[in-house]
Formats: sequence, structure tokens, C-alpha cells
Amino acid sequence: MLCFMNVDEQLFLYLNDALSGQWTSVFFTIATRLGNGWVLAALVVGAFYFFDRSKLRTHLIPMALSVALGGIVVSGVKVAVDRQRPADHFADQSIKVHTPLGTPSDKSFPSGHCQSAFGAAVFLSLLYLPLSPFFLSAALLVGLSRIALGVHFPLDVLIGAITGAIFSALGFYLNRHRLTKKNKPQK
Repeated sequence: MLCFMNVDEQLFLYLNDALSGQWTSVFFTIATRLGNGWVLAALVVGAFYFFDRSKLRTHLIPMALSVALGGIVVSGVKVAVDRQRPADHFADQSIKVHTPLGTPSDKSFPSGHCQSAFGAAVFLSLLYLPLSPFFLSAALLVGLSRIALGVHFPLDVLIGAITGAIFSALGFYLNRHRLTKKNKPQK
């Protein structure tokens, strides 16, 4: 396990350094907002409202519940695991971490931004399959932004993404089963 953690730390240091710069900091600061629950909710509700109101009624609440339940799990795991943010972790080793937005006060593992971004992306991808590359690329960009901004290790991002994807896939299929059952003609 120690070797795996060392790989995670080394990959973080490489990516954080490689992705740091004035223009990339601005770009990743904007990109990371896509993983904020309120920003994400406004974008999704707005898109549903303007482009597909029929699906707004049948899919918005299941999607919100799926992402919210994943978020509750992530919050619980953060408390249980108690992993330091990268800047705090490397502070006693005198290793500089690029953190243009500063270091959040909560714990690092797993990434809540990635959980919500991938949760929304997976649910929307299952709902609108042709648009899945766009949704998943946006979520991937959120994950990369969390490393570039120095607030998460790659493992934090990966587990946050997996958690969001699992909860939303389950929520999507449970909702689809519910809708199929509801629309099935009575005998």
C-alpha cells in the first residue's frame, strides 16, 4: 500500500508542476467550478428547461438524489480516511505545491467535485448517449483541475469519479425501471 501511495504522490507532484502556469491556473479555476454542486445544478436544470422539459420532470429528481447520495458517501469517507490535502501533506518535506486558490480546510480523500461532476456526467451520458463524450470530457477536466490547482491527489480524483459514476448509474437504472413499470399496461 505504501508503494501505491508513493506513486499517487509522485504522479500528483508531476501533474501539479506540469499543469501550473498563469493561463492554466485561470483555465483550471474556471473548469473546477463545473464540479461545484450549485453550479452544476444550475447548468443541468437550465439545460433541461430550455432543451428537454419532458425529461426534466422524469429525470431531474432521480439524478439529484443519485448525486446527493454519492456526496453523502464521499463526505463520510473524507471524515473516516482523514487524508491531508497535498499542500499540507508536503509542507513538512519543504515541497512546493501550486495552489492558486489556496488549500481547502476539509480533507482530501475522495474528491467531492469529481464525485458530483462524474455523477452528473454519467447520468446525462446514459440519458443522452450521443453527447456522452462531451459530458465525460467535462467531468475529466474537473478531475484534472483538482490536481492542477493542488487540492487533490490523483487517487482522490479517481475514487471520487468512481463513486459518482456508480451512484448515478444505479440511480439512472432504478429510475428507468420505475418508469418502465409505471408505463406498463395493466392486465
